[in-house]
Amino acid sequence: MAAGKRVIAPRSAPALKTSSEADALVASALESHRAGRLDEAGSLYARALLALPTHVDALNLSGALAFERGKTDEAIRLIGKAVRLMPSHVEACLNLAEALENAGRTAEAIDACRTALLTSPDFIDAHARLARLHGVAGESPLALAHARVALALAPKCVEALCARGAALRSLSKTAESEAAYRQALEAAPNDMRALIGLGAVLNEIDAFEEAEQVFRRAVALVPADPSLLTTLGEVIERSGDVPGAMEIYDRALALSPGSAEIACRRACCLRDGGEFDLAEAEFGRALTLNPDHALSLHALARMGRLDSGPVSRRQLARLIADASRPAKHRVQAGFALGELLDRAGDSDAAFGRFAEANATYARLRETLGERFDRKELRDHVDLIDRRLAGEFARDTAAWGNPTELPVFIVGMPRSGTTLVEQICASHSEVVGAGELRAIHVAARAIGARNLGREHISDWDAAHGREEADKHAATLARLAGGARRVVDKTPLNLMRLGIAEAMFPNARVIWCRRDPRDVVVSNHTLYFGWGNLWSTDQSDCAYAARQIERLGQCWLRESKSPILEVVYEDLVADLETHVPKIIDFLGLDWEPDCLRFHETDRHVTTPSTWQVRQPVYSTSVGRWRRFEKHLGPMLATLASDD
Repeated sequence: MAAGKRVIAPRSAPALKTSSEADALVASALESHRAGRLDEAGSLYARALLALPTHVDALNLSGALAFERGKTDEAIRLIGKAVRLMPSHVEACLNLAEALENAGRTAEAIDACRTALLTSPDFIDAHARLARLHGVAGESPLALAHARVALALAPKCVEALCARGAALRSLSKTAESEAAYRQALEAAPNDMRALIGLGAVLNEIDAFEEAEQVFRRAVALVPADPSLLTTLGEVIERSGDVPGAMEIYDRALALSPGSAEIACRRACCLRDGGEFDLAEAEFGRALTLNPDHALSLHALARMGRLDSGPVSRRQLARLIADASRPAKHRVQAGFALGELLDRAGDSDAAFGRFAEANATYARLRETLGERFDRKELRDHVDLIDRRLAGEFARDTAAWGNPTELPVFIVGMPRSGTTLVEQICASHSEVVGAGELRAIHVAARAIGARNLGREHISDWDAAHGREEADKHAATLARLAGGARRVVDKTPLNLMRLGIAEAMFPNARVIWCRRDPRDVVVSNHTLYFGWGNLWSTDQSDCAYAARQIERLGQCWLRESKSPILEVVYEDLVADLETHVPKIIDFLGLDWEPDCLRFHETDRHVTTPSTWQVRQPVYSTSVGRWRRFEKHLGPMLATLASDD
């Protein structure tokens, strides 16, 4: 979330004396400007420019006034002329950068800041602004470099600290990012950029309680910002407080009653809480506000609540074909149309729509620098299989926190992980925490701490224990007295060595499923983030093979007990396999675990609808419906590469 447009301040007195009449008018205008008498200031700036059209300060300051009034294009024209006349006017350069950034012209804003540095290499504000702008442009190393210069010159420069926090967050250096934002708040306790940045980082590391506190501080400063309220609602929702989240969404919607986005967020909250009828009505409300709201259409299609007749199909086809719409919306509409066609039994047409949506999504993600790298995945699995798994088992005895709270459910996405979590969470002594990010964050932090140390025996054991203790405290809060907390993050399988080193008494459940069904399920599903391989059926098959290889590796090397749960076996015979799962958790049997679809809890994964239904086997062998289109998948699964 953006912290909001900053006003270009008329900070400087006139830089030049070029005409006594124009200079006097600018001096008077500046006094009025600072006093908030904007109409009077505008009139005086205009008179100064009539007297001398090339008066640099009149151009710069009248441009600043235009920016305050929301006239960004006029501000760029006026301030840009001032900079062309006098490139050494560093404040005009900075004002121009601000206006250009507001107009979305980031590269030009960067050039304006660089112009200022040609005259004043130690201009702190220019370095701080460049740090932020390079971050916006996705150039994190350059952002950090300019932040470093600004902070060397002014250690409490809030803009530089926030830019540093944002750049470090983009590089997944969460602990350092958190520290930068905290430093910014020490210098300026009410800085919105720092509050929002810190709140976002805390949310990423599952520190929900403090994240909520930070966002509430921000909301107290700007109580009428519906976007900020929505973000607060999302944090509260992730913590499991659905009524609290709904209250916040209601406040946001009251402030912005025409927002389909907020209505959709509210609907998603109801859906994830299992209130499907209410969710359907709320998605309908979003569509009343915006009949072409693609995410609401997709959500209703996933729930089986979108009419599959010709009207809906034509609407979705129109959205997909409309090149003026954001690519992400066209992708969502494409997956929605695929769902409708699939439910109607038109498998060929459905797969065509899924393939088209995936191709569009792949192109979009490539523009963002997101691309699946087969070699990177294979090399990572090779390293674990060849060396690291054994070293983790042998050399991390001093790391662990002894808690028995954690249960890690891992595997390939769409392999039954949400179903197994729902079964576990139906037990009175188990909390299903969903997909936590803490192990990913800990793995990043531990990797950064031990960079350059080849063997795990040389790693910092005390730091590993510190990360374990920190996450154990979070799990204890989530547990609320329960004996087990389930973290259903499927690809924690990639980080199982770290997880087991941190928690040697954890239990691990590995979910497996026919890889052909896994690939089809992933390839026909819209993922809002992650799972880059899902857009290509061959890449998805390749990932499935590597994940299977990794699971077999952990079976051989793991210190922790691992229970294999095969999806097809589970759905075919719940009465046999569900008690085995509960026994594996070390808990007494409770019959409610067989009625998992009745369990009242928040489920935020794409399976939120399915796990609320009695068990069904229609998804077993689903791949056969699309078999004629799956040549690339089948070839990859059969390959030795």
